Amino acid sequence: MTRPGVFSPVSHSIQAASNFSGSGGGGPADMSITRRVATYAPDMTDPSKLSSSNWKTILFGRDSFFPVLFLAIATILISPMIDEYHFGFLVVYPASALLVILAYHRSRVSKRTMTTVTILLIVVGVMAVITSIARFVDYSEDRHLVALSSAMFAVLIACAFPIVVRRAFQHERVTLNTLAAGITAYLLIGIFFASLYRCDSALQHYQIFHQTLRPNAGDYTYFSFITLTTVGFGDLTPATEFARTLAIFEAILGQVFLVTAVARIVSLLGSEKSDVPRLDARHDFTQQEESD
Repeated sequence: MTRPGVFSPVSHSIQAASNFSGSGGGGPADMSITRRVATYAPDMTDPSKLSSSNWKTILFGRDSFFPVLFLAIATILISPMIDEYHFGFLVVYPASALLVILAYHRSRVSKRTMTTVTILLIVVGVMAVITSIARFVDYSEDRHLVALSSAMFAVLIACAFPIVVRRAFQHERVTLNTLAAGITAYLLIGIFFASLYRCDSALQHYQIFHQTLRPNAGDYTYFSFITLTTVGFGDLTPATEFARTLAIFEAILGQVFLVTAVARIVSLLGSEKSDVPRLDARHDFTQQEESD
């Protein structure tokens, strides 16, 4: 016996056992214990509760976006190598191509889409080889190939961005993997605009910045992410109208995506879709105002 209002571990255990056995309520008790079982499952957002097998699933599973995130970071870091060496394209291209393939693959697109992406990547790869050979033999008029390959790569990244975002918000449970997908999509914005800056620069005889006569690939990536994060050091400023327009859109898109999609994922980390409060689309606010 316990006094009213006093918690007893023994009585609590007896009550739980009776609920589980079906006494004192039968069906409803069984359903209540069934609903409670899910709350005792390991929290995928708590690293201390993750086993080695769970870590492998999170990092390398079919739906894991961590490899895509790592490849996006690697592509950003090694992008300056494109113009540092004659065959810099061939060094950077495998990482960027694998980034695109994994982004589409982990987003679970159709086989037809994957086939189209693979064909376009092969075309871009062939252009990269031709451009590298042209640079090796000191053929200076390679800017049209650079512009075309950059534009095609930008198209692939632009198409990857919405499907990664879509897949992130399809997760039944918001986990670290969902956050990785959101950050990956954010980095894809910067990579996309870097490719567009490079395309515009090649078409404008590389006269895209006031501060340098011949920018390299690292300058495009640097300027893109400085603009995306609205840091704006001012050491590179666009000299063409198209580049200025791109910079405006990138700054707006980057900030809007960061404070909406990524912030939303962070705020819901650890929750499930059923836990997120939703308002019926047919809800009539006018009736509520009239009643008030």
